[in-house]
Formats: sequence, C-alpha cells, structure tokens
Amino acid sequence: MKNILISISFLLFLSCRNSRAMTTNPIDRMPRQELLDDSILQYLQKNNELVLAFAVETYAWAKTKNYQILALNNNEWRGYHYIVNNTSHTSSGLMPADVSNDSCNALWKLITEKEASKIEGDNGKDFCSGDKRNNCNINDGVTWRLYFIKKNNMTDLSYYEPEYYENCCPGNSNRQLFLQIANKIKSIIGNNEKGLEQ
Repeated sequence: MKNILISISFLLFLSCRNSRAMTTNPIDRMPRQELLDDSILQYLQKNNELVLAFAVETYAWAKTKNYQILALNNNEWRGYHYIVNNTSHTSSGLMPADVSNDSCNALWKLITEKEASKIEGDNGKDFCSGDKRNNCNINDGVTWRLYFIKKNNMTDLSYYEPEYYENCCPGNSNRQLFLQIANKIKSIIGNNEKGLEQ
C-alpha cells in the first residue's frame, strides 16, 4: 500500500510539473540562437545591416506576435509593422511605416552606449524581489521582446509584463533600460496600423 501511495504521489508530481512546462511561453524555453525562425525576420536580417524589433507576444487566447521593426540599410532606416497569428497560421506581411533617420540613429546610439545587448531579461520568472514579491501578480499577460539583429548574430531580450512589474515593484535597472528602448521604438514607429491595438 505504501508503494502505491508513493507511486501515485510521484505521478501527480510529474503531471503537475509537465502542465507547468506546457503553459510556459515556448519561446522562453529556447536558446537564443534558435529564435530567428520567422521567414520575415530572416528576410530582414539577410537584406539589412541592422534590424531592431520590438514585439508583444500573447499566449493566453490567440497566440499572436505584434512587431514594430526598424531596419537599417545603406545609412537609411525603414520602419515596418508586422503581425503573426500562430493560432490561425496567418501573418500580415510587412506593412511600411514612415520613420525618421535621426530618431533611429539616436535610438541605436542609446542601445550601443548603454550596452543594452547585455540585458539578461527575466526569462519568464523572478519578476519582483523583496517585500513586494507576493503583492505583484498578473495572469494571462503578455511578453515584451526586443531583437537586435545583425548579419551574423542577434540578441533576444524579453520581459513578462514589464510595465506592470516596474510600476508594482520598481527599481530593476535592466528592466528600466529595456522599457526605455521598447518605448522609443514604439514612439518612432507609432501604432496607428490596424490590428496593433491590444
């Protein structure tokens, strides 16, 4: 009888652990070098010197990624919106947006001077620390992601609900820099394209 109880407890433990792994954002479980599997991002990487992309990813109901992208080629920046719906297996394709070269150059200068590629992100855990840890919680939220893509390498950074957690338990300097860059990309591109409303 004791062995049966131990076996049942072990199976329940494995079942709960597997359920948690299944609900974790699958992109957060992948190594960074395998993330650029999107054909549009691959196209942009191949045809530009530098690509800066901000994405909002939802996984609660529809699995979508809304991108705002800046691409540099021959000293000229271009902006794009791009939406992927993995639930219905559709995408918008690249939708051009007018951007200012000066604003994009200032953003890239900020990224390089602040060494933003060294931000570690939250890897889908440890959103808060200290006393506020148990008071800050949100379910079915979104993940924000930044990509810095060059010809031969890329950096992929992510935070789960960074604005919420920065308001609820402020003080993470990496998250603050991440938010500063993401918000600059959003302001340069704008979100006036249909489908970008959240």
